[in-house]
Amino acid sequence: MYQRYLITVQPVEATLPLPLSPDDGRRVAFMVGKVRVIIDTPDAPPTPALRVATHELPAHLVITEGDIVAMDTPGWPQSGTYNQLIVSGDGDIRLHNDTFGLRACFFAQEEGILRVSNSLRLLRAAAGLAWDELGIAQMYLFGGYTATERTILRGAQRAAAGTEYRFRIGQEGPPAVARLARTWTTVIDDRLDHIVETICDLWTTAAARHIDPVDTPIGIMLSGGLDSRLVAGAVASRGKRILGLTFGDVNSDEVRIAGEVAAAVGAQWLPRPMDAGFAFERLAFDRVNASNETMYNLMWDANLPELVAAGATHFSSGATFETTFGGHRDADPRRRLLKNVRQSLLGPWHTPPATAEQLDALIDLHTGKARKRARNYARLLAEPYRRLMTDSLPAIRDEVAARLHAIAASGPISIEQVNERFESEQYQGHHSRDQERQLAVYGTPLLPTCDRDVANYLTNLPAGMKYDHALYYRVFRRLYPRLAAIQVPNLSTDLNKSQLQIELIRAWRIQRKSRLSTWVNFDAWMRLGDNMAKYERLFLDQTGFFDPAAVGDYFADVRAGRQRLYDGGETGSFLNLAYLLDERRAAVRPSPHPTPTAA
Repeated sequence: MYQRYLITVQPVEATLPLPLSPDDGRRVAFMVGKVRVIIDTPDAPPTPALRVATHELPAHLVITEGDIVAMDTPGWPQSGTYNQLIVSGDGDIRLHNDTFGLRACFFAQEEGILRVSNSLRLLRAAAGLAWDELGIAQMYLFGGYTATERTILRGAQRAAAGTEYRFRIGQEGPPAVARLARTWTTVIDDRLDHIVETICDLWTTAAARHIDPVDTPIGIMLSGGLDSRLVAGAVASRGKRILGLTFGDVNSDEVRIAGEVAAAVGAQWLPRPMDAGFAFERLAFDRVNASNETMYNLMWDANLPELVAAGATHFSSGATFETTFGGHRDADPRRRLLKNVRQSLLGPWHTPPATAEQLDALIDLHTGKARKRARNYARLLAEPYRRLMTDSLPAIRDEVAARLHAIAASGPISIEQVNERFESEQYQGHHSRDQERQLAVYGTPLLPTCDRDVANYLTNLPAGMKYDHALYYRVFRRLYPRLAAIQVPNLSTDLNKSQLQIELIRAWRIQRKSRLSTWVNFDAWMRLGDNMAKYERLFLDQTGFFDPAAVGDYFADVRAGRQRLYDGGETGSFLNLAYLLDERRAAVRPSPHPTPTAA
């Protein structure tokens, strides 16, 4: 479940903070030795989404958001998706989360008071924090996330994945930080056949650990791709009833394939068309952002209620596997083909620890993405935001560099592993958090793909062994041969072939422009009826952030075919940031609209 909250930890002698709601039932307070802990849930009275272990008072108070899955092996982080705050009566405070930090959590310190929240809006309202111009620029130029634990609020920090923060009551300085996760810390040296067996064993154990306790139908957002069908295979192997929902173009190859996957695992299949009959209002941009402070994936929120109506209380997806198991692949199609040929003939290659030259190239790669977005999209913005984007690029590069160097220093890992962790913690982590949050609104997320032991193993495998999903395909064939025999949409073939055959078929399809059709073409759907006009209106309503004339020119280019909306990810992330900055949508005590200066 999901509920917005703000936790305030302060000395008992400190003045009580103002409540975030006039309803007394939306605040609870506890005394823990010389510490007072106040929990505000302004949207509704406290629910099981935030569990408070009062049985440990007066020595300890344990507050848990999300779900911790019992593990056979001790130590933190545990499996599941959670944030946990432990307050001791002696003034020691610990905040830690799961391996991938899938539940967004933010904190801020001020005058000896600690505030922890899953909502930037609530944190801003309670602490009166100013806007962070560099954070705003990064959120825009990296499509909804920052290159570090920075946020759009000055003085507020996002809790890093798999990390523990230790505070002292009344503390003014930064907390002590320790990374608990063992992901991307080394390179496992073992035989390929033994690695395949180990992954299969770990996955089978994880599936049992996460899935067996559930006694209700499990809903899966079933795209027909590899990740969601892997989870479907795991759920079916545990004998659970599956509800597979697929939205999109019902005449597409991908939706057809999703139906084949559903049949193979015995799922009740719920195909839901995204066509002229799919109302634009079902995407609920404003409502989703107001409750979740996110808008990804919008079609999930529009369809998850159907799984609830069918009896699902737990929901799953293939979150994180594309990054942690998919492996590096080259953007250049020729180099990608040559590496797959080499891998097929000679096997995996050795990947030594990252060098300084490789790190410099990776820094240039990621900051280049920010420069490209500034070049292509900053024109949409009103001043001073438009200027802010370009002026922030040097500082953004410094932050990217610091982050990548810190990752490389965490262990003797290859440049591919450095990039994989950066992508996971920044890009994939952002999207997985947003997916998980939308799942949590309707029930309990069930994510064996985020199992701690599986994650620790996969992320420390040799990069050459995982190149271009080669190891993923091999494991998939071993685990679920019936599902491996069904076409994979982006490959246009099944997995029961050698890596070289798979790559040759994929390249041939691309060359002939005969790839299988995807589940939805967001750009094409936006052109139906007056959808495009409604989407444009959302941007025009944000005059403080977007320039109306530039927005008009942009949508004119889209309508004329000179520009594409892609799948909505880029423009959607821009709109999400605009909503977060819009004081009209602030939960409580709104302040004047921000006027940032260039960083």
